[in-house]
Parts: sequence; C-alpha cells; structure tokens
Amino acid sequence: RRKPSEPGEEIFSSNYDQLFDNLTLKLLNGFFALICILGLVGNGMTIYLLAFSIKRNPFTTFILNLSIADFGVITSLITATIFVTVFTQSHRTDVVDAFFFLFFEFIFFTYSASQFLLTAISLDRCVAVLFPLWHRCHRPPYLSTLVCSLIWILSFLLSAVHFILHQTRAFGSSPLLYQLIVNGLLCTPLMIVSTVTLLIHMRSKMQCNQRKLLTTIFLALLFYLLFSLPMNVFFVIDYFDTYNLLLMTIGIGCAILNSSINPLLYFLVGRKKRGKDQPRASYKVALQRVFKDEKGSSEQQETVKEDQL
Repeated sequence: RRKPSEPGEEIFSSNYDQLFDNLTLKLLNGFFALICILGLVGNGMTIYLLAFSIKRNPFTTFILNLSIADFGVITSLITATIFVTVFTQSHRTDVVDAFFFLFFEFIFFTYSASQFLLTAISLDRCVAVLFPLWHRCHRPPYLSTLVCSLIWILSFLLSAVHFILHQTRAFGSSPLLYQLIVNGLLCTPLMIVSTVTLLIHMRSKMQCNQRKLLTTIFLALLFYLLFSLPMNVFFVIDYFDTYNLLLMTIGIGCAILNSSINPLLYFLVGRKKRGKDQPRASYKVALQRVFKDEKGSSEQQETVKEDQL
C-alpha cells in the first residue's frame, strides 16, 4: 500500500507535470515550425509552377487555389504566433486583442477555403469517373474558376460575419463553433463518400491512365480525414470542456500537417522509378506527370465509350 504523501510531494508532482507539459509543448512547437517551413516552400513552388510554368487546365485551377489556401493557412499561423510572442510580453490592450482576433479570423478564412476546395476537387473527380462523357463534353470550361471564386467569397463571408459578431458582442456564444460544425458536417460526409468512390474506381481498368491523378486525390482526402478534422473536433471539445493547451496545439499542428503534405504527395506520386544512371526527376516534371492524366484519361474514356456505342 502506498504511504500517505508528504507535505511537499503534491507541489513537486505539480511542478514536474508542468515542466513535462512545457517540454512537450516546446518539442511540438519546434516540430511544427519545421513543418511550416517545408510547407511554405512546397506550396510556394506549386503555386509558381502551376501559375507560370505548367499549362493550365480546369483541374489544375483547383489545385492552384488549394495551394494558395494552404499557403495562407501556414502564413497566417506563423504571423499569429509571432504576434502573440511579441505583444503578449507587454501590456495587452483592446487594439492588440482586436489585431490578434483578426489574425485568428484569417487563419479560419484560409482553413475553410482549403476544406471547401478539397471538397470541390473530390466531387469533380467523382463526376469525372462516374459520368466521363458529361464531364468531357458538357462540363463548362469556366466551371472551375467559378467554383473557386464562390468558395473564396463564402469563406470570407463566414469569417467576416464571425468577426463582426464577436466585436459587437451580438452573439451569445462563439459563432466560430458553428462555423467549424458547418465545415465538418458539410465537408466531411462528402469527402468520405468521395474517398470510397475513388478507391473503388482506382481498381478499374478504364482508369489505368488516370491512376496517378486518382491516387493523389485519394491520398489528399485521406490525410484530410486524418489531420484536418481533429482541429474541428478539438475546438468543439474545448468549447464544451475546459481549455487544454496541449490538445489545441496538437489540433493546430494537425492542420499544419494537412496544409503542408499535399506538395509531397504530388512529388511522390508523380515521380518515376529511376535506374542507377538516370537523373532524379524534378518537382515540375512530377507535377506534369500527375496532372497530364486529366487530358489523356478523358480522351481514352471517350474513345472507349464511342467504341461501346
């Protein structure tokens, strides 16, 4: 049986737990800082190549906007962290709090846009594999640009309304909770259905030339379900329960991983196995290999359908 605790044992245990938590948070923050740097480089390269070096098509328009949104998520998180580190050391004022909340809103503006864009990408791929003739012949060429524009406008309105309600104290509870619930309830079911649909069609022989593209989207959706969703869940738990700094750090870190991992997926899926004497493929070549399937696969599907008719 354990002896009764000494008078100072409880204080020592509390200090030890606090030291352990501080060390854990510092290690997590260092790891996430490294991921942020890699994510900025990867998304920045993707934006530059898709905007200036690779021929644009309706699908790369989605990918370009997704990379911009992920770049915005990482940039806003870094900016907010620096802002908090600098200004929380001094006396806090209403102006400082307003600026911090503005940075916080920009994080969720880009975060929501990234979620909605990935949902639109998944739905576009499902339509392409389920209705290839319609997607090839009747899909408006400007549809991708229109959808991306509407997504940016919707994400901005959600964040703007939340910011106004928070500043005017016109809402009894946090509207951000409902924003995250809407994102989760709207995006997650659609992505789960899309992930299952793509997984089934990846095994189809008709999709053999589209394998790289479908694999990339499937992995992006899978990592979203693993990394991005916990931030929504942790915030809802934090809203109904006590504040947990470690839990929220993990949730934000998962969002950082989700925003940083897509360029790595593009490179790993798009690279080609090389021999000992063959040079290593560049990131631009990998992107071209992934997204060139958009045209080739559609032409092949149309040919197959015409032969069947």
